[in-house]
Amino acid sequence: MSTSSHETQSTPGLNIVQFFKGFWRLPSICVARFTLRSYIRSGWILGDIVLVWLLYAAFFFQFGGNVAYFYTTAGQGLGVLAILGTVVMTQRTMSARLYLPLARLTSRSSYVRGLILATGVLRVPLFLMLMLLALSYHQFSPPKCFIGDCIEGATVANMTIGAIGLLVNCIIVSTLTVVLSVPVATRRIQIVFLAWLVAVLYSNSNLSPLAGFLTVIRIPLAPLAACYNLGATGTMSWYGLLMLALAVGYVVGLALLAEFWLAQRDLLLQ
Repeated sequence: MSTSSHETQSTPGLNIVQFFKGFWRLPSICVARFTLRSYIRSGWILGDIVLVWLLYAAFFFQFGGNVAYFYTTAGQGLGVLAILGTVVMTQRTMSARLYLPLARLTSRSSYVRGLILATGVLRVPLFLMLMLLALSYHQFSPPKCFIGDCIEGATVANMTIGAIGLLVNCIIVSTLTVVLSVPVATRRIQIVFLAWLVAVLYSNSNLSPLAGFLTVIRIPLAPLAACYNLGATGTMSWYGLLMLALAVGYVVGLALLAEFWLAQRDLLLQ
C-alpha cells in the first residue's frame, strides 16, 4: 500500500523529467543544438565575440551615454552582426552535407526550424556580453565610470524593455537571413527582396514625388521601428506592445515561409 502510494507521488516528477527529455530530443531542438555546437567548435564564435568587443571599444569604451544611446547604437551594430553571423552559420549548414541529416528526419521543416532557432538563440549571449561590457567600464562618461551606473538613467525596467525590442529585431534579421539563403529562397525571390529594399531606401530620401509615393512600402517595417524605439524611450505603450506582438508574428511567419520554400526545392549538390 505504501509502495503504491510512493509510486503515485513520484509519477508527476517522472512525467516532468520525461517531458523535458522528450523536448530536448525533438528533431528541431537537436538540429539547433548540433548547429550551435558545430559553430562553436569551428571557431567562428570567436569572430562574433571579437566583433562585439570592437563594437564596445568603438562606441562605448570612451562614452557610455544614456539608455537611448546604448540601444540605438547597439541595435544597429548587433543587427549587422546578426546578418554576418547567420550568413556564416547558414552557409556552413546548407551545404552538400545537408543530405545526411535530412535523410534521418521525417520532414525538412525540422531542419530549417532548428537552424532558425540556433541563429536566434545566439543573439542572446552576444547581446548580454555587449551590455555587460557597456555597464562595466567607461573611460569618460562623464564622469569617469568603472563598475556601476555606467549608462546614464539605466534601470532594470527600461533596460529590460529595450533588451526585448533589440533582441526581437535581431532575431527577425537572423530569421530573414536564413529565409533568403540558398537553397531556401530562389534567385528570383532574392532579387525581388533586394528591389523592395532599394525602393524602401529611395522612399526615405525624398528626392522626388515618386519617393513620397513609395512611402507606403515602408509599412511592413513599422513593427521593427516600434521595437527599435523601445530602447530609445525605455517605455512600453499599448501601441508598442501591439507592434511587438506583430514582430514576434514576423518570426513565426518567416519560419513557416522558410519551411514551405525548402519543401518545394529540389536540393542540388553545391
